[in-house]
Amino acid sequence: MQKSKLLIKALSNNKANSTQNWRSQINQSHFVSQISSILLQRHNWPSLLQTLNLKSKLTPSLFLQILNTTKTQPQISLDFFKWAIKNAAFQPDLTVQCRMTHLLIGSGLVNPSKPILNSLLENNPPAQIVQYLIKSCAKDVKFCSSESLVVFDCVLGWYCEKGLYFQALEENNEVKLGLCFCAVMIRHGVLIDGLTWRILAKIFGKQGKIEAMLRIINMGMHDPLIYDLVIECSSEMGMFEVALHMFDEMSKRNLNPGFNTCVSVLNGACKYKNEEVIKFTMDSMVEKGYISKPLINRDSLIQNLCNMRKTYAADMFFKISCDLQNSLQNKTYGCILQALSMEARVKDAIETHQVIENRGIQVNPVFYNEFINILCNEYPSKEINTLLIDMISKGYKPSSLALSNYIISQCKKRKWKEAEELANLAFQESIFLEASCCGFLVKHYCKRTQIDLAINMHDQMEEKGFTLDETTYNALLNGLVEVFRVKDAERIFNYMRIKNLVTSESFVIMINGYCRENEMRKGMILHDEMLEMGLKPSAKLYKQLICNFR
Repeated sequence: MQKSKLLIKALSNNKANSTQNWRSQINQSHFVSQISSILLQRHNWPSLLQTLNLKSKLTPSLFLQILNTTKTQPQISLDFFKWAIKNAAFQPDLTVQCRMTHLLIGSGLVNPSKPILNSLLENNPPAQIVQYLIKSCAKDVKFCSSESLVVFDCVLGWYCEKGLYFQALEENNEVKLGLCFCAVMIRHGVLIDGLTWRILAKIFGKQGKIEAMLRIINMGMHDPLIYDLVIECSSEMGMFEVALHMFDEMSKRNLNPGFNTCVSVLNGACKYKNEEVIKFTMDSMVEKGYISKPLINRDSLIQNLCNMRKTYAADMFFKISCDLQNSLQNKTYGCILQALSMEARVKDAIETHQVIENRGIQVNPVFYNEFINILCNEYPSKEINTLLIDMISKGYKPSSLALSNYIISQCKKRKWKEAEELANLAFQESIFLEASCCGFLVKHYCKRTQIDLAINMHDQMEEKGFTLDETTYNALLNGLVEVFRVKDAERIFNYMRIKNLVTSESFVIMINGYCRENEMRKGMILHDEMLEMGLKPSAKLYKQLICNFR
């Protein structure tokens, strides 16, 4: 009997829930129809929608239903999208953004779509964007038409223009996503245009897939940019037969290899020290009027090559000029130093720095930023340490993170003396070190009972409002208590309080310290505070602690 009552009650609840869901769907359908009608039929729709109190009602799901009705009027859909965000606290999700992007771009409203596209691509991983865009396009009856191609081109083009395409994809080992875009187009019979082939070639070039790029050319895509990509990639890899063959092919097809093309070959030849290819390329550049013989305007040439990140070619011209005792502009010295540093060619950058020092060249400090930071990434050595100390003493400042990481590396290698010297210099020159770096040194000082050095480092951090981590603070408290400097420990503990860094261990150290100094009342006050904060230590440790008060 009891079971039957329970069953009847359950069925009744299910019926009630079903009725409630049915009513909710009816209300939602009416709501969507009402808003859609206002948008499509009334010019004064903003004032009318204002009376509907949409803030608590407009969800991404409902917006998509409205959009499905208003998509025949993309401009109105966009205006409503903007209005909803501003006036109804609407927060579009990934599906809404992808659907809006597809609608606008597919309707020819490429420029108006850019703010949505920028937000979409900057704040979401490529894998999700691909998935949602394909879903959005697949729901569209025009998916196999050129409108969808424009959508994919805009997405791929955005990544390339922003310089984020390969970074965004390679970080997650997703570089094949670009190929997936094109595979989808091919499967659905969409004709791939020249822009997309260029993007594909860039993807292949980044992966070093020269044969794949050559296949694009062999399909009839005689695009000078794709030729340039093949030549640049093959030269970078030392495949000069391919590079020179493509160089000749460009000439045969009247594509006229430009300055950038020649420089790509020259840079690769300099990298691999191929004298024959260097001579051929230099002669070609003279023949085409890109450089003169004898060479003049060395400064503009070297600076231009540095800006193009063709550091091997730039370095060759720079060294030739130095060997011939040619006078170069101070800016040229700075440009070559900066470019070599940006390419992480540390040994060559150091040699250039030495040339600058020996010749007494006055270089704009801005050119030294990359150099001093790249030095901090090197393995700690006497040479690097001497260089850093010399440069910091002269006023050049590496980033806080870079110098901190270098000092941490010194600490891990137990090069404490060098680490301390560099850290002290950093503080003298007002270079703040990261908490993790200071923590290594403070713990080291405490172990060696060099408490004054530990306190000094903490005080310098406190002046700037910065903090150490909890473990380091506890090590410092313990070090102070061990040498009976409870007053100093109390000051540190109070600072920890302010920064919400006190732990159960911090209280135990301080209570033990007060008890050793026979300041039982302070110890008891701290004990009560510890319990109030819920920081009671383990039973064993607590038993030892309260023994102090007997």
